[in-house]
Amino acid sequence: MENNKIESLLVQILENQANMQSDITEMKSNITDMQSDITEIKEKINSVYDQTADLTEFRTETKDNFSSIIKDVKFIKHKLHETEEDVFDIKDHLKIIK
Repeated sequence: MENNKIESLLVQILENQANMQSDITEMKSNITDMQSDITEIKEKINSVYDQTADLTEFRTETKDNFSSIIKDVKFIKHKLHETEEDVFDIKDHLKIIK
C-alpha cells in the first residue's frame, strides 16, 4: 500500500513537472513575441525621432526664410517710400517750371 502511495505521489510530481514544463515553454514563446513587439516599437520610435528631427530642421529653415522675406519686404517698402518722395519732388519741380 505504501508503494502505491509513493507511486501516486511520483505520478503527481511528474504531472506537475510536465505542467510546469509546458508553462515554461509557453512563457518562452510569449517572451519571444514580446521581444518582437519591443523591436517593432523601437523601430517606430526611431522613425518618429527621425521625422521629428526633419521637422525641426524644416522649421528652422522656414523661420530663417521668413526672416529674410520680412527683411526684403521692409527694404522694398523703404525704397517705395523713397521713390514716392522722389516722384513728389519731380512733380513739384515740374509745377515750378511750368
